[in-house]
Amino acid sequence: MNEVSQNILLKVSNISKQYPGVKALDDVSLEVRRGEIHALVGENGAGKSTFVNVMGGVVKPDKGQILLDGKEVQFLTPRHAADAGIAVVHQELSLFPNLNIATNLFLSNLEGTGLAFIPDKRIEAESRELLKRVGLEGVSPVRKVERLQPGEQQLVEIARAIVKESKLIVLDEPTSSLAEKEIRTLFRIVRELRDQGVSIIFVSHRLDEVFELCDRVTVFRDGQHIVTSDTSDLSSEQLVNLILGRKLNEMYFSPEEGHQGEELLRVERLRQLPKLQEITFSLYRGEILGVAGLLGSGRSELVRSIFGLESMEQGLVYLKGNRVTIQNPEQAIKHGIGYITEDRHKEGLMLEKSVKDNIVLANLKKLAGKLGWMKSLLERQAAEMQRKDLNIVTPSIQRKVKFLSGGNQQKVVLGKWLETSPEIYILDEPTRGIDVGAKAEFYKIIRSLAEQGAGVLLISSDLQEIVGICHRVLVLRNGRFITEYSGHQIDPAAVLMKMTGENNGK
Repeated sequence: MNEVSQNILLKVSNISKQYPGVKALDDVSLEVRRGEIHALVGENGAGKSTFVNVMGGVVKPDKGQILLDGKEVQFLTPRHAADAGIAVVHQELSLFPNLNIATNLFLSNLEGTGLAFIPDKRIEAESRELLKRVGLEGVSPVRKVERLQPGEQQLVEIARAIVKESKLIVLDEPTSSLAEKEIRTLFRIVRELRDQGVSIIFVSHRLDEVFELCDRVTVFRDGQHIVTSDTSDLSSEQLVNLILGRKLNEMYFSPEEGHQGEELLRVERLRQLPKLQEITFSLYRGEILGVAGLLGSGRSELVRSIFGLESMEQGLVYLKGNRVTIQNPEQAIKHGIGYITEDRHKEGLMLEKSVKDNIVLANLKKLAGKLGWMKSLLERQAAEMQRKDLNIVTPSIQRKVKFLSGGNQQKVVLGKWLETSPEIYILDEPTRGIDVGAKAEFYKIIRSLAEQGAGVLLISSDLQEIVGICHRVLVLRNGRFITEYSGHQIDPAAVLMKMTGENNGK
């Protein structure tokens, strides 16, 4: 065995996997070196999730060969993959919420010991050390997992992969539920593991993370391996073009300065302590108004208050100059407001229901007066229209939403609100967790809504997104709007400094 082959931990050759009507993996070959962080990127539907499931023993490929440490392996179950030294941290976490942390960490080691629910002192002590290593030193190992925040659960899942002393750890969108501090902790852990000789496959839509963290990157497109390259040899634009298979023209645009029409929404002196203090702003017809701020600045509390999901301590709301009271979402919808929540799975969708059922959900009262087959026909027509207009990729409007990609799920959420014909759209992190191609489609849709006369209030953690598509940007910090930028005044560096409080004496 030569030196090059000795440095290869994982060699996948000519792997294919086909489902009815879909070739998820098409003759894919890939090599992962020992002690490297290897990014895997591609649009939703590119084959990344299927590849992860093959590596984790969840899916058996139709053909192909997998060599681990130079030996051919077959993963018929997740246990086979784990025993071979592969740990997969899926986007949907696999912890047992009703068990405590220590039990979750060492469950595979506790079989037959009688310690499945009450860890002994040794296991508890080792759990404390692991939690400290992943930045959870203040968390008790006997706390039940269901009492943890989503970001904390993600770090526990990472700790469980460390317990297994795996040769290869596959991280599938590991930062999607983490705050910035937790992301920094995760990156530190991943680098430490790499330096110890562990190989990491890092699956992410966040290309800035890929360039910051990863040594090499592989691009999948339409189930095929497109390229593997050192990240240092690619620019962001080149990587995006490889992901899409085309140049990404006008993903962002430069809106003209100022608003285009009448005042649709005015909020005066809104207060919800401790998060919001004396918030006043207006949204105009034909305008995309961005709200930029760090996590904890009060962004989501602001829009949830306007939509009636949370109560205001004080404040006035005007719609087209008329004072209104909005105490619940039903009243907000009646007043012509639509709201895309930042958590589409928990609040935006009924995952076990069909595309059709989700699209008509917010408009049931309008359809309720139609009886029998007429109501059913109108629902089908509405869903089919949104599927066509929004290019929702699904074999049928009867398909359960849980089986759609993230980008298509978000289109279903948008279609639900389009059916209510609102004049005001509140979009809270509308492109979180979707790929760059789906993002480009969303930006075109958002621009089209504004051009048709709607007002769009956009909340986003993606500074490039805020700067790239908004007519105006309001910066929110510590529950207050501290500055406003319009048109060509919108500068990403200036917005970031105001968000973080840098160089302003505060």
